Amino acid sequence: MFCEKCGKERIADEAICKWCGNPFAKVEDTLNPSRSMDTKDQGLLGKHDEIEESVQNPELTSETSSLKKFGNITINGNELQWMYEFSFWRNPTILITVSKVLLISLLVPAIFMFFITLNDGFSKAVEVTGMILGYGIILMVILLAIAYPLLTLRYGGKYCVLFKMDDNGVNHIQLDKQYKKAQALGFLTTLIGLSAGNFTTSGSGLMAATKQSMYTSFKKVKSIKVVKYRNTIYVNESLLKNQVYASNEDFDFVLAHLVKRCPKNVRIKSK
Repeated sequence: MFCEKCGKERIADEAICKWCGNPFAKVEDTLNPSRSMDTKDQGLLGKHDEIEESVQNPELTSETSSLKKFGNITINGNELQWMYEFSFWRNPTILITVSKVLLISLLVPAIFMFFITLNDGFSKAVEVTGMILGYGIILMVILLAIAYPLLTLRYGGKYCVLFKMDDNGVNHIQLDKQYKKAQALGFLTTLIGLSAGNFTTSGSGLMAATKQSMYTSFKKVKSIKVVKYRNTIYVNESLLKNQVYASNEDFDFVLAHLVKRCPKNVRIKSK
C-alpha cells in the first residue's frame, strides 16, 4: 500500500506515513462512531491512546518539522489546534441555542403569572399561563424566522473558530472579523436575560459580549453532551457552557482526547 499524499510505500501496518505524517486511515475508521458513550466503557479511550502514541512518535512524523498533523489537527507537544468552519445554513446549533435562551426567558414570566393568578383558581392560572406561552412561542418563531437569516447573511453564512486544546482545557476562539458581530449578539442576549429576570442567561450573554474566547478547564467539567451529526460537543461547567466543533474525520479523536482528561465521574450523553 502506498501513501496517497506522498506516494511512499507503507511500512508494515503503520497507521501514519513515516515520510509525510499522513494517516492511512481516517479517525472514524479507527474509532467506532456508533458506540454509546459510557464513562465505564474505556474502549474509545484505549483506541485514542494508540492513535495518540503513534502521532507523538517522532519516527512516524516528518523529519523537517516539529509539528505533527493528524487529519485537520496540528499537534505541537501536548497542544492540539484546529480550525472549524461552521455553516449557519447546514448546522442549526446556533439556532437551537438561541431558541433555548428565548424559551427560558419566556418561561420566567409565564410561571410568575401562574402563581399570581392562582388565587383565581387553578384552571384560570393554567389558562393564563397557556396564553402567555402560546403567544410568546408564536412571537419567538416569527422573530427567529426574521432574525436568523439576517444574522446568517451578516456572518456571510459561516462562522469560523479556532480551537486550542491541551491536557488542562479547551479554548474556543472567535476570529477577529467576527468578534464585533458576536459582541452585538451577546449584548442582545444579555438584555433579554435581564428583562426576564434570568441571571444565568444574562451572564452567558455578557460573557459572549465581552470575551473573544471561551476557555473551559477540564477539571471543572460536570457533563458532556455529544451530538455527532451536528459535529458538536457541548462541554458544560456548573454555569458556563462551551461548544467544541470538529469535522467528521477528527471528531472521535477530539472527543476521546477531551473525555480522557475530564473527571472520571463526568456525565456523558450521546445523541
